[in-house]
Amino acid sequence: MNKETISFHPADHNDLPELLSFPQSEEELFYFFPSAHSPLTLKQLQKQLSERHQSTAMLKNDRLIGFANFYNVENRKVAFIGNVIILAEERQKGYGGLLIKQMLKLGFEQLKLREIHRSYFNRNTTALLFYQQQGFTPYA
Repeated sequence: MNKETISFHPADHNDLPELLSFPQSEEELFYFFPSAHSPLTLKQLQKQLSERHQSTAMLKNDRLIGFANFYNVENRKVAFIGNVIILAEERQKGYGGLLIKQMLKLGFEQLKLREIHRSYFNRNTTALLFYQQQGFTPYA
């Protein structure tokens, strides 16, 4: 039995081609990257990477399986976690929770944030339930 190794690194342009296939539908693309246009392109991802903070790649046995970053970093005190996505075949296995824990660690320890928020669309009930399990409280 192979032991899986989970690791994280700062996402860079080498990670982006694999991310193109992560969203499995137009709806998933919208939830992952609301301002993107289908089909998702490297140019769109590169622009997003340049505008976000602490873009993070999650790897399982050296294979990209997850991605997230921060946006709206306000005076280094408050930020939002964004562009969260897990490879479809690796969902429902706990990797999303590990990725969020990593982002919280980066935000509080490296960016010295006081608050970290996560926004999502109210029709995305999967996200609502997931983020509540991760300790986030819904607000309007």
